[in-house]
Amino acid sequence: MIYLDHNATTITHVRVREMLQDLMLHTYNASSIHSKGREAKAIIEQARSRVAKLLNISGKSREYQIIFTASGTEANNMIISSFKDADIFVSATEHLSILALKDYYPNIQVIKVDENGLVDIQDLERLLLESKNDKKLVSVMLANNETGVIQELKNIVELAQKFGALVHSDIVQAIGKIKVDMTDLGVDFATISGHKFGGIVGGGALIAKPGLKILPMIVGGGQEGGLRAGSENIFAIAGMGLAAEIVECELEARHAKMRQLQARLENNLTGAKIVAKDVTRLPNTSLIIAPSKLDAMTQLISLDLQGIAVSSGAACSSGKVGSSHVLKAMGVAAAEASSAIRVSVSCNNSLEDIDEFVNVYKQVNGDRKS
Repeated sequence: MIYLDHNATTITHVRVREMLQDLMLHTYNASSIHSKGREAKAIIEQARSRVAKLLNISGKSREYQIIFTASGTEANNMIISSFKDADIFVSATEHLSILALKDYYPNIQVIKVDENGLVDIQDLERLLLESKNDKKLVSVMLANNETGVIQELKNIVELAQKFGALVHSDIVQAIGKIKVDMTDLGVDFATISGHKFGGIVGGGALIAKPGLKILPMIVGGGQEGGLRAGSENIFAIAGMGLAAEIVECELEARHAKMRQLQARLENNLTGAKIVAKDVTRLPNTSLIIAPSKLDAMTQLISLDLQGIAVSSGAACSSGKVGSSHVLKAMGVAAAEASSAIRVSVSCNNSLEDIDEFVNVYKQVNGDRKS
């Protein structure tokens, strides 16, 4: 199987697998006061330090705190639920763990985006101007999970600060693909997820400035400073920490390899349309609209039958393919949006993988000459 769906989940790094095999030989609960509990606590704090170092907030514990969660979705939900009394502004292309909350919180307003999926700064400014609430939160993801489009986040932060608004960014898709410096971005909160950059499923985190109030969604214990009750998933946390350390060492090489694969893919897909091709995107993500307008589900099944795993450009939930809120917000016509598939590579893929995908993709979409 040629796996080209790394934005969904990527390969657990071999060093992480080896470490977890060793950890599973131990009985760890970080809340225990005996020596094994203290060992577990030390492992968690080492992971916290490794994540901090990757995000350039190492040694700044008084400026940022890292709250471990079970997923990026949980971290996103935590930050939004902490601002129930605020005016919240989220971009129209956010992950559904942010955007879907507008059905539950009437204080959430949606910021328009342009045809490339970039936040409409003028619309954000209008929303901030109209807000009468002293408490405001802006949430804009750094890199989109479907299109790979990278937002001009520093400009968004600068505007938000003029109106006294705090800023959260879902940086889940950016980690392991581009350099992310929280200090430079200037955001107040950020979300990450370990299985997107070499860890395992079950580990995420909300990074926050300590002076800003976060409300726990899960209570009943004092874990994570009282902000996330329940025995910590030491395996997912430790794996995320080691994966963060590996990313820091390998990022330049990973980026170069993914960019090479992306160029090979897009340069050889003649006739197909690459969504937001002319703006800054992640080096691994290509959202492709088929010239045949063949629907995405048919393409996915056909590719899968020939040993290639990709995903729909549509927002997927529980294995279903639906209409993409991202493409709709960007003004993409329904016929085009329904044919969009996402290819997301990793540095573990080869040029031969890309060539095979291009060949099969053209066949599936009716180009039998390739």
